[in-house]
Amino acid sequence: MKSVTVTIKKPQESYNIVIGNDLIKNLGTYIKFSDYTKVVLITDKNIWRRWHSILVSALPSETSSIILPSGEKEKTIQTIQIIWENLQKASCDRKSLVINFGGGVIGDIGGFAASTYMRGIDFINIPTTLLSQIDASIGGKTGFDFAGIKNLIGNFTQPKAILIDVMTLQTLPKREFVAGFAEIIKHGLIKDKQYFEQVTEKNPLLFSKEELIEIIYNSCVIKANVVQNDETENENRKILNFGHTIGHAIEAISLETDTPLLHGEAVSIGMAAEAAIAQKIGLLSEEEAILIKNKLNDTGLPTDIPHYKIKAIFEKMLSDKKNARGKINFTLLKHIGEAVINQTVPETVIKEVLKK
Repeated sequence: MKSVTVTIKKPQESYNIVIGNDLIKNLGTYIKFSDYTKVVLITDKNIWRRWHSILVSALPSETSSIILPSGEKEKTIQTIQIIWENLQKASCDRKSLVINFGGGVIGDIGGFAASTYMRGIDFINIPTTLLSQIDASIGGKTGFDFAGIKNLIGNFTQPKAILIDVMTLQTLPKREFVAGFAEIIKHGLIKDKQYFEQVTEKNPLLFSKEELIEIIYNSCVIKANVVQNDETENENRKILNFGHTIGHAIEAISLETDTPLLHGEAVSIGMAAEAAIAQKIGLLSEEEAILIKNKLNDTGLPTDIPHYKIKAIFEKMLSDKKNARGKINFTLLKHIGEAVINQTVPETVIKEVLKK
């Protein structure tokens, strides 16, 4: 199948998101390697083990590789320092290129390291998880976790291109694949009711490769349209935060336990909880709040808040970087397909939902 292209337009430049099947074998078709003095690949051990033979044949022979441990726990300033040190050892200059090949963690830390090395060098994202393909790799957010808070340190720097190869999803564990659908469902909930109905009509594992390319394309279009009008999240880009205020807090706490949640799982719980909050303050109908929870469950995603201390969840929420003047800032739903930003909610309502 031919690739499809989504263009994110910026005031000075634009870049393409190319989506297709078997793109990795032909990276030279999409990346002009001759424009760069050095090419550095950043990935993790698990992905390198699965894809190194194809990558070695697709990349220039002099490409340097930075192979990192896998997992959210590696999303630290210490890992960023390792990347900087390796860029320096590889004699990278300002005409060098970083290729981030992996999930959201690799894209976030690789993008941040590239955007700050020598005050910024080019990078390209090749996301290998469904979650990173439809969300994390798009929009220019880079960064790392700090002081127990997700993505506390970071910046907005756009990649030069994004290449999405659905072949990488064949080796993705089922749990991670299903977790990626949380952000896909979120795109429908905040922007397009018909899309929400389409992506929840059957189990994620039953979509064909062609249907999956179409779903990825539609999610990329939704996110690109939001991001290009508000690159640095001053206003309407906050619409993408639905489910994340509670979701990020729960995810951060889970990472301190022996049973950490995947990002999409935490966001699914956050969406169910924030839909319940919207219902309690009279914004969303009870019928739609129940429908959202049921559809998330049907997809195979969790919706119940783990047995964490309410105080701990609330404290994490207060540390969210989206807050202002000490107030928790929610993005909530008025209807399926319509969201509103900058919503403050009484503390009693928040805690009541967290308890239930």
